[in-house]
Amino acid sequence: MEQLLQLFVFIPLLGFVLSLLFANRQEKLISGVAYTIVGLQLAGLSVFIVSWLLHGASILNLKHFVFYKEDTIEIFLDFYFDKSTAMFAFVGALITFLVLIFSKYYLHRDEGYKRFFNTVLLFFFGYNVAVFAGNFETLFIGWEFLGITSFLLIAFYRDRYLPVKNALKTISLYRLGDICLLLSLWMSHHLWHENITFLQLEDVGLVNSHINEHYGFALFTITMLVISATIKSAQFPFSSWLPRAMVRPLRVPYFMVPFLCIWECFYY
Repeated sequence: MEQLLQLFVFIPLLGFVLSLLFANRQEKLISGVAYTIVGLQLAGLSVFIVSWLLHGASILNLKHFVFYKEDTIEIFLDFYFDKSTAMFAFVGALITFLVLIFSKYYLHRDEGYKRFFNTVLLFFFGYNVAVFAGNFETLFIGWEFLGITSFLLIAFYRDRYLPVKNALKTISLYRLGDICLLLSLWMSHHLWHENITFLQLEDVGLVNSHINEHYGFALFTITMLVISATIKSAQFPFSSWLPRAMVRPLRVPYFMVPFLCIWECFYY
């Protein structure tokens, strides 16, 4: 079952690539590809989760692709699946599916119709990379896609002053969160002396021994993670970007951006 995890990450990417093939005037094809892909993801996840639960609901982990390797370090994509992943992946797919159906009619004849659906599919891809992430590197890649596409969605009406201003405010805070996440990732390598996976972090004995031996490193890693999650989940004092991300006239699709980002931060 582990091999199937990569499908739920790359199906949205396939949808994004397909949506690029159509002209802006081909609204039915663009929206059809978008909600067919997300609907397929939703249906596939439902079947997969039911089957996984029937087979004992054991934690799944898949080492997918190695970016860099030498004697002391290895950087790789890793996908992870447990009950929390199942819930967040399903809810995210459901919300995205409903937003796409609504936007099909709401944005009818809008000059940015294709651009909106392209961006939402790329946002959904980043969301799934982050949800299924099995290590900090994979999580960071997913969050980068989320940050860039959030900026593009909030600044959807880019010829207007207010949406662009709000998008810049949001992306500025997101960059600060990304810096904290990078610092946490960097210190994590010093703490564990390897690319630690979330599956390994399930070992309480291993975690306790490393924290006791390297308390300062562990405290710094956790602090940076908490600050990053606080920024991205719009908690005080970094909550100013949230109302700006839901400004009119595209409030319902905009709602998806902060909701899914905040929802995912609570996951981690």
